[in-house]
Amino acid sequence: MKDKTNIIPAEENVIAGTVGALLFSLVGGILWYVLYQVGYLAAISGIVGVICAVKGYSFFGKKESIKGIVISVIAAVIVIVIAWYLCLANDVYSAYQAWYENGEIDYTVTFADAVRGAHYYLEEPDIAAGYFKDLAIGLLLCVVGSVSYIITAVKRVKAEKQAELIISEEPSLAEAEAAEEAAVTEE
Repeated sequence: MKDKTNIIPAEENVIAGTVGALLFSLVGGILWYVLYQVGYLAAISGIVGVICAVKGYSFFGKKESIKGIVISVIAAVIVIVIAWYLCLANDVYSAYQAWYENGEIDYTVTFADAVRGAHYYLEEPDIAAGYFKDLAIGLLLCVVGSVSYIITAVKRVKAEKQAELIISEEPSLAEAEAAEEAAVTEE
């Protein structure tokens, strides 16, 4: 039988876990960007972002925790918002390219220029309404699609904490049993 008294739970590294969550959630952000370019808003990009962020947090942070799940969801939302903004910037870039090709303007912009200035286009109510609607729908789909996974992850973390508690109490139970056996043998 394996000795359970030598099992030491891993220490959580929140900073490394946060970095891992951000890095791994990039998969969801890339998926958002690609799907948006072909005309889709899909919950799958948010779900993938959250799942990857949780995995990244637990991989880099060395432990899965409720704090890690919250950080992972926040990281996934941040990455989705960045992907959304890059989609806006790509639309601005594409518009300038089309206007230049049609002779409507005599200059064009680089993609970097579009990224730096895309937020100015959100000042136009007609443009902003469509983009913010897309973001709201995308984030709502992300949340709705991820709820089941988040609930499962929270239950898993609570079960692991309970198991750690039981394991940490076992030596004292073993000591109590040994003391009881010693008392019985003395009689």
